[in-house]
Amino acid sequence: MPTWWEHLIHVATGRSRRHVDLPDLRHLPSRRVALERTHYVVNDPERHHRRQRLYVLRHEADRRSRRPARVAVFSNGRDVGYLPSRVAATVAPHLDTLGGAAVVNGAGPATDSIRLRVDLPTDAALADFTETRAQDRETSMTHITWQGLEAASTETCTVQFDDSGMTAVGVVDIDGDRLEYRVVADASGQFRTADLAVGGRTLSLSFSDGRWLVNGEHRGDLAGATEIDIQATPLTNTLPIRRLGLAVGESADIDTAWIAVPALTVVRDPQRYTRLDERQWLYESRDSDFRAILTVDDEGLVLDYPGLFRSIR
Repeated sequence: MPTWWEHLIHVATGRSRRHVDLPDLRHLPSRRVALERTHYVVNDPERHHRRQRLYVLRHEADRRSRRPARVAVFSNGRDVGYLPSRVAATVAPHLDTLGGAAVVNGAGPATDSIRLRVDLPTDAALADFTETRAQDRETSMTHITWQGLEAASTETCTVQFDDSGMTAVGVVDIDGDRLEYRVVADASGQFRTADLAVGGRTLSLSFSDGRWLVNGEHRGDLAGATEIDIQATPLTNTLPIRRLGLAVGESADIDTAWIAVPALTVVRDPQRYTRLDERQWLYESRDSDFRAILTVDDEGLVLDYPGLFRSIR
């Protein structure tokens, strides 16, 4: 399959990784399943011969009918249909365990039929595969302590990395207040949720399908932002550093949902990141003259943020 078609598959399935990084179910014992609601043109020459073509399954919400989540099937970047509802009900939990998407063989249409089919693993084979994969999942845990230099603060943070993404839980003691936070990013490095509490105030943020919810309410003024930036911690600098994956010398402009502490107000903030070498990144504000060179570890966690933070353990 040409590389550019592979890229379309990842865009369509919401994944930033190549399909070779998705769980591959093609070697498992399988049964042939006809798809429902196929988007298929009978006389499309491209779609006549599909016996060993790669398909991608994705567990997603069915927005067109507003029914419970279904399992969509993608081929060459196009959704070509859905697994039957009863089949999807047994497959979807396993896909969730595998990160939401997986690769199967596309079996093509039956003779004299316009309905596409897939070679879907048997229930027993899929259950064994997901159980084994869950047991083998690599999880790393990092504990880090930062000292605030501009505002006297001490922060302890535990960061867990695994196949599902990153979860960080931290406590910052600053100016007589205590900030507690939890930040979650998905497997692609994309920010998803955050919960903060300080001085009796709380804040909840979530980001999905390009929409920001702040304490449950849609914030249209944050449209275009892709990360969060919490004022009192360098933890959130890790999010764009990991997600962008820039090569040395490359730059990227981003917008963040910037969170003031202790007020817990949220505003949009334009920023730029440039990778200087393997361990150093230039951070720049795009609406002021502030800039700083950040030194990070292998995981992208900040070790030194001149004038603001430094790792002490």
